[in-house]
Amino acid sequence: MIKAGFVALIGQPNAGKSTLMNCLLLEKVSIVSDKPQTTRGRITGIVNAEGAQVILVDAPGTIKSTSGINQYLQDEVNDVIANADVIGAILSADASEEQGRDLIKAARQSGKPWVAIVTKADLLSGTRTPKYFKYLIEEQIPFVAISAKQRPEEARSEFLSRVVPLLPDSPAPLFEEEIYTTQTVREMSAEFIREACFHHLHQEIPYGLAIRVNQFKDEGRLTRIQADIVVDKENHKKMVIGQKGQSLRQIGTEARLAIENIVGTKVFLELHVSVKPNWTQNPRMMKELGYVVSKK
Repeated sequence: MIKAGFVALIGQPNAGKSTLMNCLLLEKVSIVSDKPQTTRGRITGIVNAEGAQVILVDAPGTIKSTSGINQYLQDEVNDVIANADVIGAILSADASEEQGRDLIKAARQSGKPWVAIVTKADLLSGTRTPKYFKYLIEEQIPFVAISAKQRPEEARSEFLSRVVPLLPDSPAPLFEEEIYTTQTVREMSAEFIREACFHHLHQEIPYGLAIRVNQFKDEGRLTRIQADIVVDKENHKKMVIGQKGQSLRQIGTEARLAIENIVGTKVFLELHVSVKPNWTQNPRMMKELGYVVSKK
């Protein structure tokens, strides 16, 4: 008998959930950016520890708006919580007291066992404490402060020590032990292209940007990928391409190198930029680009 189950990582946008996920897996499966709403769909990672299998589900950041793509994002969060065995409430050290209270409320209302994890602990120098620290103390909420960037081994150990005891018993692992994610290589490739876009584009573009992989072909020593970068405004197309195509080349190079790390072959990556005006407000286009809640 082992401990095995699903742990939902919930928190505000930019709480450090994706960085924590990658730290726990010792592999990169979640893209990381300082832009809002980097994670748009659930990302599943599998951690095999002694006597336990922890299936992590990195949900989009919790938000209050329900317009356009925000409704999809919130539906994803709700579905991830509903199907989890344990809730990991991920609180950034620089979050506001209101954000702290809202997240703890969501964890409590889930009716699931939950644990509070304070991320980005490296921001807390000297006697500095989170703005919600007094609230945690008054509510007698146990928590652990970690830094997945500065102290990854300690973060991994602390997280697992808090979460594993809350998991249900299982006669066997739920997934084969060599599997570390349920993401397909095609899906991860699309995410790495989107991450490269986030790194090279202005703040307002990534929100209205999506990736559509049209071709993914393994030719042995070469993986051939053709994908569209979809934007919602005509002027954004020029910005993505850049002067003499420089921006698009930078995006393509960064994405190609990231994809080569996971496929183990050389990658030929062909990128095109297409405009779909106001696609975040169009249910048909949202579905076509993969933004529908997948019940799992």
